[in-house]
Amino acid sequence: MAQASDDDPANHYDRYTNAQLEAVCEAMSPTRYISGLADGGWGTLGIGGKTYYYRSACYMELVRRTGRAELCAKVVERRSLWGDGSNHSPKACAEVAAAYQAREKQSAQELATFKSSVEGAFRISELQVQVLPGGHWQVEVHTEGQRSGTYQLQLVKVRDGTVLRQETLSMNRSESFTWELSRAEVVGGTSLPNIFPMAVRMSYLVPASGSRPAAEHSTGIRNFTLSAE
Repeated sequence: MAQASDDDPANHYDRYTNAQLEAVCEAMSPTRYISGLADGGWGTLGIGGKTYYYRSACYMELVRRTGRAELCAKVVERRSLWGDGSNHSPKACAEVAAAYQAREKQSAQELATFKSSVEGAFRISELQVQVLPGGHWQVEVHTEGQRSGTYQLQLVKVRDGTVLRQETLSMNRSESFTWELSRAEVVGGTSLPNIFPMAVRMSYLVPASGSRPAAEHSTGIRNFTLSAE
């Protein structure tokens, strides 16, 4: 029996990428183990604690991260009169791999469903800026898409995140929007001459469906710059 020291790889799985951890597991001695009498688990079964091989525990961690069921063949259950090794066994490993794969499958299904729910959402197709008399500006936003629903448009000062214009509206066809910006609201107390990074953001407000909550899905951002002297 050999206990893991503070600098032992068995105590620092978080330091390694998956590829690095696999090499660490492979390099471990297959005979090093922790005893049910010495791991603080006394009494778990009434007569002893948990026992396992460090190498098996390492491969279990790798399977937990990756779901690679083929690695379970490298997991060996340690059997002892005084310790229970069933938590680090091929069977336990297969259960960990199956749970990972089930989560991945569910995530993939949820992603596919979400993609379907936002397909064809309206987006910004064109943005035009015109300088008006008095140093003011006109911003014209054109949209295109097919998915009817509720959308949000924002015109934002990038430097400080100030939202200068915001509209929440129901859309079922391509539309154009026009905003006029005064010199005062853009320049504020900034010294001149200067430039002002701006952005127009558009989001589709995805409605809740079944167990999926409502969500905001960005359909695009258009950046532009205003200048003032």
